[in-house]
Amino acid sequence: MIEPGVNYADLFAKEVRKHSKKYPKTVRLAIDRWYRWKKRKDIWFDVDRANEMMDWVESFIVHTKGDMVGKPFILEPWEKFIYSWIYGWVKENEKGQVVRVTREAYVQIPKKNGKTLIAVGALGYAMYGEGALSVDCYACASDFAQAQYAAKPFARGVDRKSVV
Repeated sequence: MIEPGVNYADLFAKEVRKHSKKYPKTVRLAIDRWYRWKKRKDIWFDVDRANEMMDWVESFIVHTKGDMVGKPFILEPWEKFIYSWIYGWVKENEKGQVVRVTREAYVQIPKKNGKTLIAVGALGYAMYGEGALSVDCYACASDFAQAQYAAKPFARGVDRKSVV
């Protein structure tokens, strides 16, 4: 459950700084950038916006394989950090609207660590959670089976919720 007002990215960043030897250099560099961005004046971190996205994922995306079938996709701290980064950093655009700073993201995750569910959460939120109309969203897969593995958790989560 995502608690309102909790900055999950900050919690993860503090954990990485406290136990830096446990984390690879790429993660430590991402945390360094996190702290640099916190000092910037042209952008800011919107905790509520980040948490809204993560709450959407945990509410609508479900596991479709293994021992977790049918259970909600509960985010781990590192996943919360990724989503927070993408959806929490905002700025004011030239029209005076508050928009996300991160428009594209490259996330590298080893095999069997939930890449598909992470992508499904972002795709689903872009389609239904952000509230934008006429959004074009695309997903790619290496084959039909992989595409189905991505579609099933999203479809099952949406089927369970009358809101969507």
